Amino acid sequence: ARRSGCLRIRSPVHRGGESALSREPGRTCIGCGTRRPQRELRRLCLSSEGELLWDRDRRAPGRGAYLCGPGCLTAAVKRRSLGRAFRGRMTGGLEAVQRELEASER
Repeated sequence: ARRSGCLRIRSPVHRGGESALSREPGRTCIGCGTRRPQRELRRLCLSSEGELLWDRDRRAPGRGAYLCGPGCLTAAVKRRSLGRAFRGRMTGGLEAVQRELEASER
C-alpha cells in the first residue's frame, strides 16, 4: 500500500560506504572498457573541423572520449569505438594524437 504525503529521502551514502560528495567522477576507456577515475584517463575531443585532438586540460567543449593510453587508442580504432563515441563526425587527426600519446608515455 502506498502512503500519501510520505517523502522518500535518499541517503548520501552509496556502495562501499563512500559519501556522494567525496566520490570523484569515473569514466570508461573506449579502448579496453576499464572504468577509472576521470583524472587517470586522457580525454580526446573533436575540433570544430572534426579533427581528433588530445584535450590535456579536459575543458574543451563538446563530446569527449577517454583512453588509458596509446595501446587503448589502437584498440579503440580496431573496435571502431572512436566513430561511435563521436557519432561518426571524426574526419582525421588520429596519427597526430597517437604520436602525442606515445611521446607523453616516455
